[in-house]
Amino acid sequence: MKKTKIIKLFTLGIIAVISLTACGKDTAEVNKSSVSNPKTVIVGTGNAFKPYCYLGADGKPTGYEVAVLQEVDKRLPQYKFEYQAMDFSNILISLQSGKIDIAAHQYAKNAEREKNYLFGTQGYANDIVKLTVLKTRNDIKSIKDLNNKNVQVSTGSNAANYLENYNKEHGTKINLIYGSPDTATLIKSMEDGKIDAFFSWAQQVDMYNKSFGDVLKLEGEPIYNTDVYQVYRKNESKLKTDVDNALKDMKKDGTLSKISIKYLGADYTK
Repeated sequence: MKKTKIIKLFTLGIIAVISLTACGKDTAEVNKSSVSNPKTVIVGTGNAFKPYCYLGADGKPTGYEVAVLQEVDKRLPQYKFEYQAMDFSNILISLQSGKIDIAAHQYAKNAEREKNYLFGTQGYANDIVKLTVLKTRNDIKSIKDLNNKNVQVSTGSNAANYLENYNKEHGTKINLIYGSPDTATLIKSMEDGKIDAFFSWAQQVDMYNKSFGDVLKLEGEPIYNTDVYQVYRKNESKLKTDVDNALKDMKKDGTLSKISIKYLGADYTK
């Protein structure tokens, strides 16, 4: 009787070992398969927003947004990232329709966006947003001075959302000029008196002044302070988690800081 029990236990032990070995082999095969046949992920980013996302001299997407995700891609062998540049107003539309899988354009969270999209949890830049005007202007010192003024905003942006709500809450008539012009066109419109102000932050204005002459300045107290995140469809939680984990590691080992310094001139990741 005892001998029979021992034989049964021994047999069950062998079966368990074989099962575990098989499971381990299956997992290894799956991992090996995902690396040898990586899933293509289409990243939608901007085409005229230096130094964050724009078209380089070779016509390909480049800038901080692309550099960050290229490093993420290196750390996730199960994926292969490809990049498509487009107008800002088309990026989230393309995400919703399934034409792209990640939206990357300095996106800050707001309630309206979070209703429709999934945001990453690892921010990769921090923006302290202020009013931006020509240095020759002394009549705009705060948001209260924008009544009946023309402010450039991108459709669906945090700036547009903020000012739309501000007009409703305060009964003001800040004229929102929707569009995503390149920097040269925006500054020319300001010099021509068509645009009075826009929202921006220190690192962006510094870059603009270096490229287009020392013509812009920040005014007033910060309007809002925000981290920026990649954006996904609601059903892409696995992709979001994988990218978040890679970004977390990039923060720990200093890689994200180095990319920020290279493309933005300083570390804006903390």
